[in-house]
Amino acid sequence: MAYTSFFNRRNIAIFSLLSLGGSYFIIKSRTLAEKKRERAVGDYSVSVDRSGGGI
Repeated sequence: MAYTSFFNRRNIAIFSLLSLGGSYFIIKSRTLAEKKRERAVGDYSVSVDRSGGGI
Protein backbone atom coordinates (compact mmCIF):
# COMPACT_ATOMS: atom_id res chain seq x y z
CA MET A 1 0.00 0.00 0.00
CA ALA A 2 1.34 3.40 -0.93
CA TYR A 3 1.82 5.80 1.96
CA THR A 4 2.02 8.79 -0.37
CA SER A 5 -1.77 8.83 -0.57
CA PHE A 6 -1.88 9.53 3.17
CA PHE A 7 0.77 12.25 3.16
CA ASN A 8 -0.63 14.70 0.65
CA ARG A 9 -1.05 18.42 1.30
CA ARG A 10 -4.74 18.27 2.15
CA ASN A 11 -4.37 15.54 4.77
CA ILE A 12 -1.37 17.23 6.37
CA ALA A 13 -3.31 20.51 6.57
CA ILE A 14 -6.32 18.79 8.14
CA PHE A 15 -4.12 16.98 10.65
CA SER A 16 -2.29 20.15 11.62
CA LEU A 17 -5.54 22.06 12.12
CA LEU A 18 -6.96 19.29 14.27
CA SER A 19 -3.84 19.05 16.40
CA LEU A 20 -3.62 22.83 16.88
CA GLY A 21 -7.31 23.04 17.76
CA GLY A 22 -7.04 20.17 20.21
CA SER A 23 -4.02 21.63 21.94
CA TYR A 24 -5.78 25.02 22.17
CA PHE A 25 -8.79 23.47 23.91
CA ILE A 26 -6.58 21.46 26.27
CA ILE A 27 -4.62 24.56 27.30
CA LYS A 28 -7.80 26.59 27.68
CA SER A 29 -9.47 23.97 29.89
CA ARG A 30 -6.36 23.68 32.06
CA THR A 31 -6.17 27.42 32.61
CA LEU A 32 -9.87 27.59 33.45
CA ALA A 33 -9.50 24.76 35.97
CA GLU A 34 -6.47 26.46 37.51
CA LYS A 35 -8.31 29.77 37.83
CA LYS A 36 -11.23 28.00 39.47
CA ARG A 37 -8.87 26.26 41.89
CA GLU A 38 -7.12 29.53 42.77
CA ARG A 39 -10.43 31.24 43.39
CA ALA A 40 -11.60 28.39 45.60
CA VAL A 41 -8.62 28.78 47.94
CA GLY A 42 -9.39 32.25 49.27
CA ASP A 43 -12.81 33.20 47.94
CA TYR A 44 -15.94 32.27 49.80
CA SER A 45 -18.40 33.63 47.26
CA VAL A 46 -20.87 31.20 45.74
CA SER A 47 -21.76 31.08 42.07
CA VAL A 48 -25.37 31.68 41.09
CA ASP A 49 -26.13 28.07 40.18
CA ARG A 50 -24.80 26.87 43.54
CA SER A 51 -26.63 29.35 45.77
CA GLY A 52 -29.65 28.14 47.71
CA GLY A 53 -31.74 31.23 47.07
CA GLY A 54 -34.91 29.62 48.40
CA ILE A 55 -37.24 30.61 51.15
